[in-house]
Amino acid sequence: MARIKVAAEPIAEPTQTSGIEYFEFLASQLIVDPFNHRQGNVAPPSKQLKASVAEVGVLEAVGVRRQADGTWGVFKGRRRLLAAQEAAEKAKAKGIDPKTLPLVPALVHHDLSDADDETLLLSLLENQFRENATKADELKVAEQLALMDVPEARRRRHAKVLGVSAAQLKAAKGAAQLSETDRADALRADFDWVEMDQWQQVGGGWAAFQRLKDAKKRDLASNKAGNGEWRQTLQAIKDEQAEEKKRQAVADELRGAGVAVVEFPWRWVGHSAQPLTHLLTALGKPLTAEVHAQVCPSHGAAVDPDTLEVVYVCTDWHAQGHLPTEEYARELEEAGKTPVDPEAEKAKAKAKREGNTAWRSARTVRLEVLRAAIAEKNLPEAADALTERTVMGYAKWWFKSVASGRTEVAAFLLGVPDPNKGRSQFERAEDPFAELIAAGPKTRRRHRQFARVVAAIETYIMADKEWPEPTEEMVTYLRFLEETFDYPLAECERQAIAAYEAKTKQDDKADGSKSADAEAEPDSQGATDGGAAGEGDPEPEAQPEAEENAVDEVAGAPEGPEVEQEPTGGVPPQG
Repeated sequence: MARIKVAAEPIAEPTQTSGIEYFEFLASQLIVDPFNHRQGNVAPPSKQLKASVAEVGVLEAVGVRRQADGTWGVFKGRRRLLAAQEAAEKAKAKGIDPKTLPLVPALVHHDLSDADDETLLLSLLENQFRENATKADELKVAEQLALMDVPEARRRRHAKVLGVSAAQLKAAKGAAQLSETDRADALRADFDWVEMDQWQQVGGGWAAFQRLKDAKKRDLASNKAGNGEWRQTLQAIKDEQAEEKKRQAVADELRGAGVAVVEFPWRWVGHSAQPLTHLLTALGKPLTAEVHAQVCPSHGAAVDPDTLEVVYVCTDWHAQGHLPTEEYARELEEAGKTPVDPEAEKAKAKAKREGNTAWRSARTVRLEVLRAAIAEKNLPEAADALTERTVMGYAKWWFKSVASGRTEVAAFLLGVPDPNKGRSQFERAEDPFAELIAAGPKTRRRHRQFARVVAAIETYIMADKEWPEPTEEMVTYLRFLEETFDYPLAECERQAIAAYEAKTKQDDKADGSKSADAEAEPDSQGATDGGAAGEGDPEPEAQPEAEENAVDEVAGAPEGPEVEQEPTGGVPPQG
């Protein structure tokens, strides 16, 4: 095909100042716009495209806008521009004047000169329709848009154009901060930008990724609305990290003071490290931390993983000549001085620590679900039933809750400030929610009462460290939440239910075996004479007349006034 003849000198500059203007440029007059969404992240032009441009030039107009330095940047058609520039370089190497080559047709968008966000969107959209921009490309665009300082209305438009929510667009900034490897894993797992951002907030990494990916699968398989499994898992990861950070802070402070820090064991019996409260000096005197730090080179400390309490220890008490207290000596004797397997003890301690953290994380999500349900206009009938059974019944945990005067959980569920905040247990208000009850609408009475009941359950039935010994009340409550509010059970909650049901089944089996043994055991009479059942059995003894009269007297006695019994169960006094 014959080369197209063109004028040797093009017009220097476009003449318009607004709108869209058609203009033809030399390839050397153009650069790639910094807000071309494929900038720095695209393969070179294909052989077919380069051959076509070298033969007949660029046939489809590229998108161009004026740059801050006065140059012209291509934000749509990057590959066509690169192919035209390569053709010009090759022509120049052959002695051909590049100005004789076909010019690059362009649509100059004057109104985009100071609109980087709109430029970026147009660039992405063009490639979406032409060559299907990848998810990674879209994330890069969203990240750049999230960083731009533009009016909120424009930001909502950006999200709409991209087909995402405003929250997704906002999250893209954090999602893009993932490492290249993590980002690729997230895209393969079909994480959306909010999920990627949340993963990034907990540090990314393979371990958290696997837990979140499995949670997402469980959410999809449950056919339930929302992302309950994801929320539970994410909260658990956050809480574990927070707990570990607190422990490390306490341990670092001890190390900074020159104190050796040892791991807190599952149990102390038999360990070479012992709390000073278990030990005496060689003369039988109590050991204080101050004295021990001065006289013993094995002075150290351990941090209780649950309470973060510092426990001062002797790391090698036997070698240092310390004596056990009478109580600890008794423990050693009862334990048979069995050598402790350090690795097994570490595993037990780790399991206990992780169990406590998981239980607290699940509570956080439970309370959020309950708070949202209480804020709704209507409560399910099952919630009213739970409230009535509790108030009308005689559950010890309910009376303990009432007597304690604690209000922090109920206040959270109702979305109001805690009326007892800053008060000690001896100064709690007798009518803490009086103002709320007086000012609140009557239609919300059921909600307020339900909040008070579930707050008591959360405080006493679902308290910390209750998970190793799950109770019937705990299992019933979790099943109630699952069935009534579509609450997604956390892994630790499912394990508690399974443990309770397994124990119940085992107890029932044991009781059944005892009953069967009792029924199968022959009576002594039958075992002696070997006769058929009923043969030779003595006549039943007649009930003594005096006993019969006594029964009649009781049955016919007039009823006295009913006496209300004092509550039992160790209810603490009102604070």
